[in-house]
Amino acid sequence: MSEAGPARASWRDWAEGDRASLRRLAAYLRPHRKRLIQACLVMCVVAGINGLVVEVLGPLTNALFVKSSPQELERVALMIPLVFFLKLVFQYTQSYLMSWLGQKITQEIREDLFTHLHALSMDFFWKSKSGEVLAKLTNDMNALQSALQFVPLYLIRDSLTVVVMLVVMFYANPKFAALALLVIPIAGGVLGVLGRKLRASSRRGQEVMGDIYHRFQESLQGMLVVKSFNYENGAIAKFRAENDEFFHQMMRYFRATALSGPLMEFLGSLIIAVIVWQSGRAIHLGLMTPGQFAVFMGCFFMVYGPTKNLARANSTLQLGLVAAGRIFSVLDETPTVVEPPAPRPFPALKEGIVFDRVSFRYPGRETWALRDVSLTIKPGQVVALAGPSGSGKTTFVHLMLRLFDPTEGRITVDGVDLREMSSHDLRAKVGLVSQETILFNDTVLGNVAIGREGATRAEVESALRTADAFDFVAQFAQGLDTPLGDRGARLSGGQRQRLAIARAVLKDPKLMILDEATSNLDTGSERAVQDALERLFPGRTVAMIAHRLSTVQKADRIVVLRNGRVEEAGSHAELLAQNGVYATLTRYQQLEAPAA
Repeated sequence: MSEAGPARASWRDWAEGDRASLRRLAAYLRPHRKRLIQACLVMCVVAGINGLVVEVLGPLTNALFVKSSPQELERVALMIPLVFFLKLVFQYTQSYLMSWLGQKITQEIREDLFTHLHALSMDFFWKSKSGEVLAKLTNDMNALQSALQFVPLYLIRDSLTVVVMLVVMFYANPKFAALALLVIPIAGGVLGVLGRKLRASSRRGQEVMGDIYHRFQESLQGMLVVKSFNYENGAIAKFRAENDEFFHQMMRYFRATALSGPLMEFLGSLIIAVIVWQSGRAIHLGLMTPGQFAVFMGCFFMVYGPTKNLARANSTLQLGLVAAGRIFSVLDETPTVVEPPAPRPFPALKEGIVFDRVSFRYPGRETWALRDVSLTIKPGQVVALAGPSGSGKTTFVHLMLRLFDPTEGRITVDGVDLREMSSHDLRAKVGLVSQETILFNDTVLGNVAIGREGATRAEVESALRTADAFDFVAQFAQGLDTPLGDRGARLSGGQRQRLAIARAVLKDPKLMILDEATSNLDTGSERAVQDALERLFPGRTVAMIAHRLSTVQKADRIVVLRNGRVEEAGSHAELLAQNGVYATLTRYQQLEAPAA
């Protein structure tokens, strides 16, 4: 196949994508069509006023150079400020209306995008760069807003202005007006060629900007590692390469943008040169008055600004359509964890939780995280999952919270498959304390109460006491109302972990999942928090995932995983007697334990 073949196919794909994006943008515009109609009517008035401004030139020129009529000159002089005042009012109105439409539509798309991101399953966030998603929420939204605000303004107002000018030109001199029309097909061909270049460079530029956002975010979040390993030069080198690529792509875009306006002017100048030469002859022969010539040239120069705007609209439109396509690609993502049409409520946990021959493989990975796992957690039982790193312990948490669905097998609660329940209802009944503590840029109260809307300050304080966190919070000048900063930057690792534990305690859940819940605490705090958690165990079903085996010895049952499979199960004493994986891990940790 020739190189032109794939290029044409690619262009057809882009064109179809553009049409799809325009249809979806039209759906957002439809509720505001009254405001758009108002803006269009105002644009029509502005185009008409532009024609009136040019029409004044004829009487003015004749009054000055032909008739020398003071009365006519006075009348025309009084009309000039009146016409321009009307133009001021209507231009302001059209700009306000189009700005309102652009802001309103992007506001609604931004809200839909943010809401949709929270509805997507975890596999989307596993396969997507967070920086690229952030670029779509910011950079692409800005490009789309600019297109929504200015492209209709340019296309409608300036196209109407060109039409009005052509009407006036034909009224003044049909022959010269027909000559002026030659510029339109030439301009269309030029804009078509430049449009393809703008599309390719803007698409690639937006993609690279996503990489740049990701690189910034990666370095900011991993600055401790960057500095600890003297990786500054390596991080900067990678950023420079991506920044250079963005520069080159955007310069391709701006070269095409910069060429469009002057090229249109040059083409227009050729037509003007011919018209000036022909008009001079016509005036000399008495076939045209100076006033007609002034009107005609005024029209041609009045078209100059709108023509440049139409060329600029082309570049803005291409950038906006690329941005719209990238934004809608996220909105087109569908959750892989599908909510049932008629969800069943979370059961009373009278029979227990059963993993029935469950296998799971993360999207895009070839190895199994869990393979043919069967286990039962009875109501009120404390079951611990132990095993070396990578054995599948955290995957158990992901499946239990239904962040993913099993690839094979099923998980049931009192015989009800998790896939038959509402994920929201399921997670409302489960308390989680994970090894990765996530705190938001909010107060202590806001962070602890996120899992239980409407919790009172007294209930939050009680949860903080249970988590051994009340004393350090009470030392803050603002107490519960203390802002914690980005990701809880004002707190130590242990303090952040205690707030995460308080957050889970506040929910008063039926099922408690502790994913290495005390991993960031010192020995003294770990013991205090472990004692507090153990006081919560009666009446609840508990799944403990632990790296430190000292925290699971009191569990009713310990399930040992290795390579995604259940290797052994039993009590602490039974597993030590088996002298298997658990016993080996216990001996290693005893050797690693610091002397008292």
